Amino acid sequence: MEPEERHRCCWYGRRTADLPENLGSHTIVDGELVYCAHPMYWPVVRYEFDLRNCEDCDVFKARRSERPA
Repeated sequence: MEPEERHRCCWYGRRTADLPENLGSHTIVDGELVYCAHPMYWPVVRYEFDLRNCEDCDVFKARRSERPA
């Protein structure tokens, strides 16, 4: 699975319109910064945790599948 797809499926995957100064080390998708908001990582790395690091993540948590009403 590609990192972007894994990030999209992960409960901790987030996006923000706030872009960092150093764009070279981050992944921007559709004009938004994508990052991991895992509670163990977020306080330390904040927006610096690039989604490419999520490829083999040990704390991946799948989002619930959408159920039809």
